[in-house]
Amino acid sequence: MRFEESLKIQSILKKHSAFKNIINLGSGNVEQLKKTKPWVSKNVFDLFKKQKAKILHVDAENFPGVDIVQDLSEPNSLAFCDSLKGSKLFILANVLEHIPKKAHAEFLTKIYSKMNSKDGLMITVPYDYPYHADPIDTMYRPSPSELKKLLPLTWLESEIVSAGSFKEEFSHMNILKKIRKLLKPLWIFQKPSKWLENHRLFYLFKPYRITIVFGIK
Repeated sequence: MRFEESLKIQSILKKHSAFKNIINLGSGNVEQLKKTKPWVSKNVFDLFKKQKAKILHVDAENFPGVDIVQDLSEPNSLAFCDSLKGSKLFILANVLEHIPKKAHAEFLTKIYSKMNSKDGLMITVPYDYPYHADPIDTMYRPSPSELKKLLPLTWLESEIVSAGSFKEEFSHMNILKKIRKLLKPLWIFQKPSKWLENHRLFYLFKPYRITIVFGIK
């Protein structure tokens, strides 16, 4: 999650924060993120900690900070939601591009089936962003209108947010690493996926952009 992305999510959730259960799907390594991207916790989850909401980080890997280890592709992967009391907010931040496109409908329908009236769903997905495998990147780059077509929710917020650029990361590299990054596209003996990663250099001159939508059932 980019810093500017987290600020936009924060501004949305300050207007729509009456949730008792926060379900962060595909959370990744929560403890590592607190160190490398502290703004995720500060700008998004601390809001709910103050409200004493229950926060559940869910991932297929048993990373530090993950509350529920669950492969979300399994049929009953969201069964734990049945025991939660009170309203729910599902957060799906930069996950869909790492799931095969043919599985999107089934995955989102699964989430929808666990939503009660007034439960919320926050989705963020890259809109204009370089290839980044984790472990795959399908290059799914939808607009807000394309995302909103996926589920029959009442969509309250939608926006494409500019979120920094590769120039920021590049400026913090030492000179040798900068040279390697600039010369890497010229190396012809590399895998196609590695070649795609070189596209990040284009973002020295243009911003990353992220699609964000928020809706309730």
